[in-house]
Amino acid sequence: MSSLFYPREARCKICNSPLRDEIDEMLLGNHCKEDGSRWRMEEIVDWGRQRGLHTSMAALSRHKNNHLNPAIQAALETERMVEAISQATGRKLSVARAYANAVLAKTLRVLDDLDWQSLDDNQRLRAIDRGLRAGEVLSRLERADVRLEVAAKVEQTLSEAGAGAEIIRRVREIYGLE
Repeated sequence: MSSLFYPREARCKICNSPLRDEIDEMLLGNHCKEDGSRWRMEEIVDWGRQRGLHTSMAALSRHKNNHLNPAIQAALETERMVEAISQATGRKLSVARAYANAVLAKTLRVLDDLDWQSLDDNQRLRAIDRGLRAGEVLSRLERADVRLEVAAKVEQTLSEAGAGAEIIRRVREIYGLE
């Protein structure tokens, strides 16, 4: 199963198929045929047809170019951003937190670029709501990261002091980690 997460496009048969993860793995070369060779596009279309997904080579190509490849590019950019922030701050940044940072930054750019005068009140409220939600998600991730850091330090200190497994388990429970 693919570890890559990206939104399903409503009109794409492949995005909405239960076979999407396997097809993506074939397209990426992570899942090979029995003889070890990579799947060709025609073979993937035939494989899908045998499993009830009736699609075309053109549709598979559009899925790869318009949905899969941009998701891979975004994942690579996120990975580079995580590494750059970690080097700049000296702190290890979780991928979830880095992704939330990127989403928040993009949301703020979109809000900055909006022509607020052309929006009606409902559109303005929705835009503000989306911006606030992005900030709220980032805030929750920040608190979760801090809680994990503190819990790890407390566990280490307790272990070094000879605390038993039950005490450490209770500490993890208090921090909401179990």
